[in-house]
This record gives sequence, structure tokens and C-alpha cells, in this order.
Amino acid sequence: MKRRDFLKASGCFIVTASAAGMACGDDSSTGQPDALVTNNSFSFPQGVASGDPTPSSVMLWTRAEAEVAVSPINVTVEVSASKSFGNVIVSETVALTGGSDFSLRMLVEGLSPSTWYYYRFRAGDATSDIGRTRTAPAADANEQVNLAWVSCQDYSAGLYDAWRQMIDDDKSAAGADQIQFVLHVGDFIYETIGSGFQDPLDDSFQAVELKNRDGSARELPPFPSGGGVVPGDDGTFAASLNDYRHLYRSYLSDPNLREARARWPFICTWDDHEFTNDCWQSQANYDESATLAEPSETRKIAANQAWFEYVPANLTGAGGVAGVDPEAADFEPANVSDAPFTTFDDNGFATDADNVAAVGSMTIYRSFRYGANVELLVTDLRSYRSDHAIPEELTASSQAFFDPRNALPKDMVNIMDAGRTANGGNPPDDVLGFPNARKNSPPGTMMGADQKQWFKDSLMGSDATWKVWSNEVPLFRFLVRQGPIAALLADRLADCDSWDGYNTERKELMKFIGDNQIANVVSFSGDVHAAFAGYVMDDYDLDAGNQTPVMVDFTAAGISSNSLFSFYEKPTRSGAVASIRPLVTYDATANPGGAENFIENINCTLLYGSYAANDAAATKRSDSAAKTAIDNARATYPDANPHLLYADANSQGYGLAKITANQIEAEIVTMERPIDDQRGPTVKRSASFAVPNVAAGQAPTITGPTFTGTKPWPVNLG
Repeated sequence: MKRRDFLKASGCFIVTASAAGMACGDDSSTGQPDALVTNNSFSFPQGVASGDPTPSSVMLWTRAEAEVAVSPINVTVEVSASKSFGNVIVSETVALTGGSDFSLRMLVEGLSPSTWYYYRFRAGDATSDIGRTRTAPAADANEQVNLAWVSCQDYSAGLYDAWRQMIDDDKSAAGADQIQFVLHVGDFIYETIGSGFQDPLDDSFQAVELKNRDGSARELPPFPSGGGVVPGDDGTFAASLNDYRHLYRSYLSDPNLREARARWPFICTWDDHEFTNDCWQSQANYDESATLAEPSETRKIAANQAWFEYVPANLTGAGGVAGVDPEAADFEPANVSDAPFTTFDDNGFATDADNVAAVGSMTIYRSFRYGANVELLVTDLRSYRSDHAIPEELTASSQAFFDPRNALPKDMVNIMDAGRTANGGNPPDDVLGFPNARKNSPPGTMMGADQKQWFKDSLMGSDATWKVWSNEVPLFRFLVRQGPIAALLADRLADCDSWDGYNTERKELMKFIGDNQIANVVSFSGDVHAAFAGYVMDDYDLDAGNQTPVMVDFTAAGISSNSLFSFYEKPTRSGAVASIRPLVTYDATANPGGAENFIENINCTLLYGSYAANDAAATKRSDSAAKTAIDNARATYPDANPHLLYADANSQGYGLAKITANQIEAEIVTMERPIDDQRGPTVKRSASFAVPNVAAGQAPTITGPTFTGTKPWPVNLG
């Protein structure tokens, strides 16, 4: 298929504002319906959206449907500088076909910087919602940049109260402080339906039935193909292109999400659930008892195509991504088979033809310049990453582990992640009594070689005040120190699907930033369904007193997904890991005046260590008695993660940032559990931080948190 023919079939068009012509590649034909259907009704059921703004362009999106099947559907795009559309600067008709699921992506060029525009779509007598979008500032403009960052909007686990709150607050904010764009750092959809972790939970952590405002059940219809069966689970997963399309259509049935996409341009990357849980390259990880047993190249192609059809992104290699065609750089159709991985390069990338084609079907890492103050680097930490450090079948052999990627021994993860470079190039044969399966492997990578070089070059080459990283997973070390409980015979890492599982590359990147004195690097991250803030250190393996902060990271909780706290609370109710429950939660049954259930003690474990958390739990109190126990333990044992300034592991919400030449103001908003649409959205708390601009060679500093609303445990003890 020729590039221009594919662009036409994929619903991708390019138009210049105030120009009479429309171009798609080098083909300006709009096409006509093959068969005219009279008295047909059209609609735009998934709303409208825009994305990837630059100072002179933005990508617009919609999807059309016809009551009586017809192809193509002719859709007219209109853009204006006024909501009344009194001065239309774009009016073009394009033809949409089933090849793109009747979705439309139009790149509008020739716009003015820092300008709000309005857009709408027409088909027959139908007119879409009116969308609003905003271009980026000129590259040298010293303007305040306001963004929100979000992740993890599992439709089945909770309502979209966070979107409603964000919209309502933004409407009442002063114009200079209104959100200019939304940074979505991944998990726009979840590829499974009915999996156990998707149960919406009440405040007693019991499953509840979600209801929409009209009283109807909030549930996802079955997959068109029937889906694949998740091993050991009642859930099914998306197995075809139509399955993934089905998920996007279903998620976009939510009015709050549709209104958010119509109100602001989005800049999106993906994490794992846009394809498959805990994925790497085109590999699934549902079966935790086998290694290299779930090649999923056909699903990767399907997931990429559906993302391309439903997420407005201008994948033109902005920022100089090597090997990307600047003309179109979109989804490349490819025929692949689900073939096992057999050969790997020196970065752990499977060079088998099917994996290369599946991963190479779309390149989404890219950068944006937002005035003089912001260089935004958007990464893809799934498509090129190597396998997780510890093989699945190894962790499945021991009852001491939650699963292959959580609560794992730190030394085992670090040694296996380092591969053949461990111990100065002399890796051990065994680690903690287990064979070292990665002894002859290269060190782990999240980015892969090409993306990592692009990332380094982008950091070095930018003269923007702030280098902002749209980072899918947190950079922090989440250490659970060995301690008073028998299961903690070794230090453990809470989440090894994040950067803790790829410690070698994290140290490489932090050393690069430090050695080159690149100041003012800030990460906005998500994925872990919890809120954190703090410093990213040059080497977490050094003693705390010898570590140097290199950059900062702010992690916002998911829009609706069940919290990190709930993930650890459920398995500790009974069984092999029940002994560590005091480090996760306890009932404050000895409190004067009655009991407090489910103390969020995992915050204490991460902030102050296992001894502090265990001693607090032993008091069965959540008042001054617990504070005394925590303070006494901290005086004897070092804090677990002194780089963390904030932890809120039982949360849903989002983050906000205001960026100027002088500082970044970051606010992490936590919502009440989003399970009651009759109540409406309610903010539980917000935590605010400030990061001042520092000169090259100076370490970053963070002030805060300052709170509105209730403080999380144990910060609320003072």
C-alpha cells in the first residue's frame, strides 16, 4: 500500500488554516460515497478531541456513525477563532471509511501561537459537539504554562469524578491559570473486562456495583470476538482490532471524559493496558508461570491501530526522532504472526521479524516545545523495554512473593537487571539461592538504544528552562526494608514493573543528567495508582548520606483505577503473606471513642520504614500513641525512602502544574473514592509543592507539601 493511499484509508488528513485546498499526503481528493443513502442519520457518538499542539498546528479528531450503513461518510471540518464560528478559517470536507473505523484525524496547520480555537464536525444534518483547543506558545515566549497530568482510567473500577472535578474547577479559574493541555501518561483504556483487580471497591474494600447517574449499571459489554481468557481469572482480554476499538468506544461513552477531550488538547503516551498488562515489546504477561510463552504480535498491531484511530497524536517525529518519516509517521500496517522470540540484540530487543514489525508499526516517543520555559519529552517505555529482571517461573516457585513484579528482593532484582555487567562484570551464578537466569544477558532497559539516545540528545540540546518528562512509571525507589516480620528477611522493592525493575538504566540516565549538569529536569508520572512526590537520586544503592538528588518526580494517582493500597490489602487478608498485613493496614481498635478501620499504614512503611509501621500497628491506635511509636522507631532505624516527601497510596485523582521561568508549582489532587455518581465529585485533599529554578550544576529543591483538606496517614499525626 502506498503511503498516500494508507493515509487516505486511515482517516488522516492535513489542512492549512484559511486555505482553500486540503491535502492528504499529496492526494487532495475528498472522495464521494459509493452509494448515496437518502434520509440517513449521522452522529458523532464518541465526541470530539484535539491533541499534540504546536505553536502553529493541532490535530483534530472525531468519529462518525451512520444509522444506515454507508461508506464513505463525508464529514465537514470547521475551525474558528470564535465559539460562534463567525469567522471560519477552515472548512473542508473529507471522506471517512471503515478502514479507519470512520475516525477522522486532521492536522490543522497555519495557526497562531498561544491561541484558543474552536472546531466542530458536520455530517448530513448532524453537527458534533463544539471542541476547544489551544496552540502552544512560540518557542521564545516567556509565558506561564499550565497543564494537568493523568493516568489509569479503568472504566470498570470507578467513575470519572476526577474529570468532572477538573473541568468544574477549571471553568471557575482565572484565565491565566486555566489548564492549557492535558498530559496523559498512559492506561487510557484497560484491555481486560471482568478481571478481579477491576472490581470497584467501597471504603471497606468490598466490591460494589457501579451506577451511572441515570441509575443504569456502569459495565462494559462483552468483546465482539469473545476475547481471550485471562489465566487464573474470570476476565477476558482484547484479542482483535475490533475488540480494542470496542474498548475505546465504550470508554468514550462517559460524558465526563468526552467533555474533557472537547475542552483541552491532550498529549498522550501509552503504558501497558493500551496493549496488554505488564507488557514488554510485543509480549504479554498473563501467564506468570512461563517465560517467553505469550508472543502477541498480532495483538500489538491491533492495539497500535486502535490507539492511532482514537487518540489524536501528530506522530511526525517532533524533536528529531531518528528514522521517522516527517511527512506522515503514523501507523504502518503490517502482517505478523504470533511467533516466539528467539534472538535478541545487545539491548534485549527481540530481533525476530514479527516482533520488529509489530513494534515498528508506530513510533510515539516525541517532544514538544512550549515557549521558552518548557521542553516536553514524551517517552514510550513499553515498546522497546527488555524483559523484567526476574523470570516469571522463578517467582512462581516461591510463596514468599506476591507475583513476579511486586515485593521482590532488592538484591535479586538489581543483580539480575544488571545481567552480565553485575559485580563488575563477574555476575554470580546464584542469587539468594536461586539460579541467576540473567547471568549472560545485557542490562535491562526501559527505553531501548535509539529512544535513549534521542532522550539524552533532547536533554542536552534544549535551552528551555525546564525539561519536563512525560514518564509513564515512577522513577522513585520504593524500598520496603527488612524488619521485624519474618517475611522481610531481605530488603524488597514494592513495584518492579516501574523503574525499580530497571535500576541499571535509571542510574545511567541519572548519571548522564548529573555529569552534564542538566538542571531543572522534572518528571510527571502515573501507573502505580498512588500519589508520590520527591527526589530522584543519582544512585539509590549508595548510603542515603552519599546520594545526590538529580531531578524530581511527581506521581499522580489514577483517574479511577483501584489504589495501590487496595492491591496490597487484598492478598494480606489471609494466606502466605498475611504476616505482613501490619505493614499495609491495621484496625485502630484501641482508639478512644471507637475503631478506625484500614489505617493506610503502607504510607508509613514507605516513608519511615517497616519498624515504624510495625510499631504503629502494634498500638492499635491512630492518635498520639501511634505517633510516639513511629517517632521512637525512626530514632532507632533509618527511614526507608528519605527521598520521598509525600506518599498517598490509597487514592484516585490527578495532578496540576503551573510552570514559569522561576518555578514549577505542582498540585496533586486526591478524590473521594469514585463509586457514587449520585453524590458527585468530592476532593478529599490536595498537596502542593514548589520547585524553584536552579542553575546548572545545582541540585533541585522541593518545598512542601502544603495541604488543603484531610492529610493522609501518617502525615496527619503532625
